[in-house]
Amino acid sequence: MSWLKRRPRPAERTSLRFWFFFWSMVLLGATAWAIWDEAKVRRPWKDYQREFHRLEYQRILTEYEKAKEQFQAPETKQTLENLQEKLIQAEGRIGGPEYQKARHDLEVLKNRLADVSQSWQFTKSELEEAYYWYEKALPEGDRDKVQRRKVEVDRLTERERGLNREVEELTKRVEAQSRTVKQFTQDVEEVKGKIAELQAPLIDLQRRLEVIKNRPLEVKQVVIEGLDVNEFKQPIARVDRCMTCHLGIDRPGFEEVPQKVFQTHPDRELVFATHPIARFGCTICHQGQGPALDSVEWAHGYMERWDFPLLKRELVHASCRRCHKEQDEVQLAPFYTQGKTLFETMGCFGCHNVRGYEKAEKVGPDLLRIKAKVDPSWLIRWIQNPKGYLPRTKMPNFTLREDEAISIAAYLLQASDLEEPPLGQYPGGEPAKGKELVAKLGCLGCHRVGDEFPPPPQPAKMDPAEEILTRFDFAPDLGQVGSKVNADWLFRWVKDPKRFRPTTKMPNLRLSDEEAGHITAYLMTLGGNRPIKELEQELQRPERVKEGERLILKRGCFGCHEIKGFEKAERIAPDLSAFGRKRLLELFFGHAFHVKETWEDWAFWKLKDPQIYQTEQAPQIMPNFGFTDQEVLALRVWLKSLTGDVAPEGYARTLSDQEKAFQEGRRLVRKYNCVGCHIVEVKGGKIRAYYDSPNLAPPPLEVGELHEGEKVQAPWLFSFLKRPIPLRPWLQVRMPTFGLSDEEATGLVRYFAILGRQRFPYEFVNGMAPREHLQAGRTLVSKDYLDCFSCHQQGERKPEGPPEGWAPDLTLAKTRLRPDWIVKWLQDPQKIQPGTKMPTFFADKDSGPEDILGGDEE
Repeated sequence: MSWLKRRPRPAERTSLRFWFFFWSMVLLGATAWAIWDEAKVRRPWKDYQREFHRLEYQRILTEYEKAKEQFQAPETKQTLENLQEKLIQAEGRIGGPEYQKARHDLEVLKNRLADVSQSWQFTKSELEEAYYWYEKALPEGDRDKVQRRKVEVDRLTERERGLNREVEELTKRVEAQSRTVKQFTQDVEEVKGKIAELQAPLIDLQRRLEVIKNRPLEVKQVVIEGLDVNEFKQPIARVDRCMTCHLGIDRPGFEEVPQKVFQTHPDRELVFATHPIARFGCTICHQGQGPALDSVEWAHGYMERWDFPLLKRELVHASCRRCHKEQDEVQLAPFYTQGKTLFETMGCFGCHNVRGYEKAEKVGPDLLRIKAKVDPSWLIRWIQNPKGYLPRTKMPNFTLREDEAISIAAYLLQASDLEEPPLGQYPGGEPAKGKELVAKLGCLGCHRVGDEFPPPPQPAKMDPAEEILTRFDFAPDLGQVGSKVNADWLFRWVKDPKRFRPTTKMPNLRLSDEEAGHITAYLMTLGGNRPIKELEQELQRPERVKEGERLILKRGCFGCHEIKGFEKAERIAPDLSAFGRKRLLELFFGHAFHVKETWEDWAFWKLKDPQIYQTEQAPQIMPNFGFTDQEVLALRVWLKSLTGDVAPEGYARTLSDQEKAFQEGRRLVRKYNCVGCHIVEVKGGKIRAYYDSPNLAPPPLEVGELHEGEKVQAPWLFSFLKRPIPLRPWLQVRMPTFGLSDEEATGLVRYFAILGRQRFPYEFVNGMAPREHLQAGRTLVSKDYLDCFSCHQQGERKPEGPPEGWAPDLTLAKTRLRPDWIVKWLQDPQKIQPGTKMPTFFADKDSGPEDILGGDEE
């Protein structure tokens, strides 16, 4: 029977109460955890909304308390009591017998009007019926029947007219009685309106407090159609829920709250006027993971394998390029504008390929004839340390050894062509006269001359692009030019720069040999030669030349300069067209362990100190530009914007033809430094500080709302830019000959026409005038009246007195000036150009001669 004892207990007799209870508790716990996780842990946005509602409620409650205090002020309480007394009086008048009688009379008149109107309508219907039977009886020929119908029509017509007159009279009486009744209620309504106006702030704030109390917690989102595309290039929707937590982002009044998540967006009105949240969302600019609400880290994109983490601080400006690629300057993105300007100014595209800059003009001078220009010892020192000679130069420091600099100089000098044909030899000159010419001719508009002419102070407020460019000299500082060049080359250069180098921006001042000699004599006194011993033989060694060629190829000098033998050399640095999407695994940190392993930190230190990532196995050849922190941040924003993304149709900011022309004109103004001498768009004209009087300086091209394009005719301006002629004989400063192409001159003319709100190129200037006006004009300019030619040149005929008292040649006015501008100028010259020598002849309506055109000043 032992086998019976070992038989297992039947399942139906086994108790499972413990396990049932255990797993029930597990299920209950899992359910509770799931509910908690779903409702609380994974919904942190609810806490943010509760906090924002509390914050908003507290702010409005504070406003309510202030409004309540004002409402309970003695003056306000007295005003309210007075209004309530007036209301009681007005309502008492409504309850009086006069008001009741007026209302009764109005009701009687309305009833009478209704009865008469009804009778009138019935009579009109009977008249229409009678007239029908009258019209029908006419063809039948029964004269008695026709006569009876005619009598009936006449009777009803007379009755209808009488009722119509009665309706009109009753209507007027009803309107008059209504006005009488309204006079009783008008005072009540006015007083009630004033009381409501007095209580409105409190009632409005109470209503807002009630709304906040009852406001539900909810997910807020926008769906942006067509912004993104999938792998098949089909448009897909993007969902942004950022405003679920950032509840104050588009609401004024939260700019200063301590909780950053609730702060109002900077420049709210400007941003949302052109970028409404409902259409653009948030992540198009700020990036991050728009639909995520589980946690701050997920929503901001700080998670593994998410390529678009939230952009912080100035890096947000990098997103502007996607839609504003065509624009040089973006108003709300100064870091982007500065970065783009700096990238183009420093010529980064010379070493790095960037889509759109494949054919950009090199930023450095060509070195094809450098042997005829510079002293070899100076060249070596320059290659080693450019900022030692020009502290404000754009040329970077390659941290080269002296022997490397000698090798590069050896190749450049050996590959240099001699100038052909020569323009003559330096004839000598007087330094004192040269200094005077440099000060007066206009050289200081582009060049510094050491400490000889202290630069004027910079304006307090500049646009982002100008702020970056002010740290670099537009043209070289001439304070030590005597240590750099030889006198023969300098003489030929100032005579005709483009003959020596056709691509130079340096214009031709049309100097005589004597003037060029004086200027050369002065400049050669600035600085002195410091020859390196036994240098000439070292530069001739073939191994030096070959080593120099290798170094130039390695360092990419040809990226900025034209160098013989490197015409087809390829860029030496990585392509940056999609650098903003670089992953960390593609970035080499070397031994820079103190640098955080983020894209932002790597880019910052690469720009700030390019050698920081250098190791023995990975040398870094990028030179050091000496960028400031501000410049590094701006360039980093520009690099972050290089993603290769293209904004879909409807989001990209496309420029109109006029906007493109205006932008191209700005580029030309910057390229040729027009603002060095002239005031354009409320900036520039620094050279004016070197003249004793504004009349001796180059004229401003913008004064108030008047611009050069409004002043001069487009064909004349085109010709003047191509071939300048003297306009103001008293000026020593000269408008240079820039050698502009037809396209460049047309671009500048169109730019000034747009500034002056003029049509281009379609314009017609009517030179015809009534005969009496011509005769009056001849009389007015004569000696007996205004005596215009006592100051103005007239062709070859010069005015009397010294040239500084002369005025522009009026024989050019017909082809040069716009008639509308001439009228404005004659009315008030000081308004257009303050400080001008031109007097105001027509200050008021009584200032003109009475015997000309009847004394009509206009």
